[in-house]
Amino acid sequence: MPAIKHAVLLTMSVLGAYLYLQVPFLRYYSLQVFALISIFYLILQKKQRGSVHLILPENSSANLALINFAFLLLTGSSGSLASPFFAITFIELFFLALAAPTKTSLLVALEIMVFHFSLSIAVSSNFALSTAELSNLLALPLVMIFYLFAKDQYQKAYHNSLLIDAEERELNRAQSDDQAVAEFISSLINRRLPMLEFLLSFPDKNKTAIEGEVKILKRDLSTLTRRIDKKNQEEDEI
Repeated sequence: MPAIKHAVLLTMSVLGAYLYLQVPFLRYYSLQVFALISIFYLILQKKQRGSVHLILPENSSANLALINFAFLLLTGSSGSLASPFFAITFIELFFLALAAPTKTSLLVALEIMVFHFSLSIAVSSNFALSTAELSNLLALPLVMIFYLFAKDQYQKAYHNSLLIDAEERELNRAQSDDQAVAEFISSLINRRLPMLEFLLSFPDKNKTAIEGEVKILKRDLSTLTRRIDKKNQEEDEI
């Protein structure tokens, strides 16, 4: 899904959760809706990725908006910043950091902060957050930045490992090719050239034999070239 559409979809999941919680009748069934959406999400993951163990959605997947909506319902309906389930918000941010582009992750993290601030400030007695609620609110951008930093470091490390693997394959390929060429040259110097020198001593008598040796030499050279090309092609496919 394009980044802009994905960002809009995630924004709609935050806005949808906020509007849902403004309706008392719907808010009463938030836990049940959370459970249903979570089960539906796992079913989608199993269908799309082939295993329920892969709970993290694919990059820029619509499933991320679905589970984001469910997480917001759970925490929002149970006290928001003062919710006993508030720690699940860090899992929510983890999903966002890994499965969405960096700009989208930061945007949605800001929206989640506004979401929780709005719900918490609306139920406070003096329109002020407690120390614990303020700490939870300020922890959200810090945790998101940490997740994004960890993601960036992991991607760089993974990229470097791919480069190292590619360099090792190239080195092994070069060594293998050098060995094949060395064997061909050794055979040429030790066997073919002495034989040709001997036959060329009497070219008229050995014309047929010389032509045979030249054909054998061309055949061996062609075989060596094809073997190197085939091996390089197989390694490139891997």
